[in-house]
Amino acid sequence: IWTLTTFPAYQEQDEALRLEKSYASKVGQMIDPMMAPMGVDWRVGVGLLSAFAAREVFVSSLALMFHIRSENDADEESIQGSLLSAMKEAQLRDGSRLFTTASVAGLLVFFLIALQCLSTVAVSASESGNRWFAMGQLVVFNCIGYGLAVLLVQGLRFFGVP
Repeated sequence: IWTLTTFPAYQEQDEALRLEKSYASKVGQMIDPMMAPMGVDWRVGVGLLSAFAAREVFVSSLALMFHIRSENDADEESIQGSLLSAMKEAQLRDGSRLFTTASVAGLLVFFLIALQCLSTVAVSASESGNRWFAMGQLVVFNCIGYGLAVLLVQGLRFFGVP
């Protein structure tokens, strides 16, 4: 993720501009239209894609997307506080908040249902003896998770929940 958020504009001093020109941004811009119904943008989309390695990678990806740094990298509380602060201040292109009650609820539903861990898919393929079954699980669970997340976000928005 660091490589994708740093290159090809690694010499750019401004971190926001470097991210905007990065490979991660280019991938994110392609999936941005899919993320909008979930109430999030490309930065969260890239985090969701990175979560295929393992779900906990999502948090690290967000930290990279929002340029979270600590004076002392061993100071976990400082990093956590910085990430929470950046998430509270994060905005969509239209100036509205990125992380709202609806969008966070949608992400939780997505993570609850979606099958993202590729090592789980590999184990499923190995134990079932059928890689197509495992790939089917991957597609079906992710589509169901996405669909339910979109329904929840749009439903909450319809009822006036931010």
